[in-house]
Formats: sequence, structure tokens, C-alpha cells
Amino acid sequence: MKANGVNNLSAHKTASLDVPDSLPSLEGRKIVYTWGGWHGHEPQQSLELFKPWLESEGATVDVHDNLECYADAEYMNGVDLVIQIFTMSEISKEQEKGLLNAVRNGMGIAGWHGGLCDSFRQNVEYQFMSGGQWVAHPGGVIPYSVQIKDQEDPVTKGLNEFHMVSEQYYMHVDPNMKVLATTTF
Repeated sequence: MKANGVNNLSAHKTASLDVPDSLPSLEGRKIVYTWGGWHGHEPQQSLELFKPWLESEGATVDVHDNLECYADAEYMNGVDLVIQIFTMSEISKEQEKGLLNAVRNGMGIAGWHGGLCDSFRQNVEYQFMSGGQWVAHPGGVIPYSVQIKDQEDPVTKGLNEFHMVSEQYYMHVDPNMKVLATTTF
């Protein structure tokens, strides 16, 4: 969805951040890290980067290179957060139902780039839950700037406009979402 030439942001690279001292603790949290799909987004490399950090912060991290765990309601009831990095993949109806129910019941879900908003192109209910769907990279890899729309939100606090050379995302976005950063085509 495009409004006044402004689009939702997702990108390969991130700006350097000063991490606030008051982040919520991961101590004792159960995190499920699912990875797979298109290898061009390097899902296994993201696992190798983030899993050690999550564990050093006190989280228990279960790793799955498939989505079968989503269909296990008892297992999902014990999960605090799913980190999903699955791009251009497929999810069964049972897996989708299990994931959506867990999120409805308070489980968190996180991801980035195509690993969350280009995961399951044929699953509209999943897209409603994630808040958007990737459409295209107009122009391919190009230079662009990123404008921070809410510098008071905990996610973007301390961030200023920054510049990228990457794939600029064009997405359909749920108008009820709070968009924190945008880029203009």
C-alpha cells in the first residue's frame, strides 16, 4: 500500500544503535527460533548471530528448521516468543492455526525483512497477523534514506534519519499499524 509516496521500511542493514540500559530481561524466557525458506536471506546465518546473544541474556532457545512445532498447541503454550526467519515458504493450515492461536493468546512474534512479511504469500490470515505483505523491490539495490516517524517509541528512541544502500521494500501494510520508519520512492 502506498500513501503519498511513503512506504513501510524493511532492509538488509540496520543503523548502529545505543542500546538503552532498561531493556526487558530475557532471563527465563522460552524462545522458539524457526528458520528456513529461501536461503538468499541467510536464515541460518541469522540464527548463528542471534542465538548466542539470546542465550547469554538468559533465554532458552529452541531451534527448528521447519514449522512443525507451530501445530503443537501444548508446546506453543509454553513459548514466550517466536523469532521467525522463513522467506517465500509455505505453512500448513494446522501450523498456521497453531501460530495464530499462540499469538492471540499473548505469545510474541518477531522477525525482519522477508523472514516475517514475505513468509507465506498464500496465507491471508497470517498476513493480517503480521500486519503486512511484501510486494516488490522497485529499482533493486539502490541508495535511499530512512525517516524515523516516532522518535519517542522504545523501538526507535534515539534513532535519526539514516541512509542505506539495499533493497527498498514496497509493502502492503495494515492501516491500523503504527509505522515507525518510512522511506520514499
